Amino acid sequence: MDIEIDFECRECGWVFGRSFLALEHGKALKCPFCAGASVTIRSETVREEVTETDLPEPSLGERLTVMSKIKL
Repeated sequence: MDIEIDFECRECGWVFGRSFLALEHGKALKCPFCAGASVTIRSETVREEVTETDLPEPSLGERLTVMSKIKL
């Protein structure tokens, strides 16, 4: 299960969507149009099925970090 969230930039008014599972943990969400960090949630939709293509591919550094944590 996933949540599709539509965000609206307060600075330029751009509306863009993101999957909750694809949001990066620990990083500020920024507008892809103006790079403003002031965004609000416009709407959200629950999706029952999640395919692997919906999730972001981890970078090599993230994979190595996860692998080292597993070994510990």
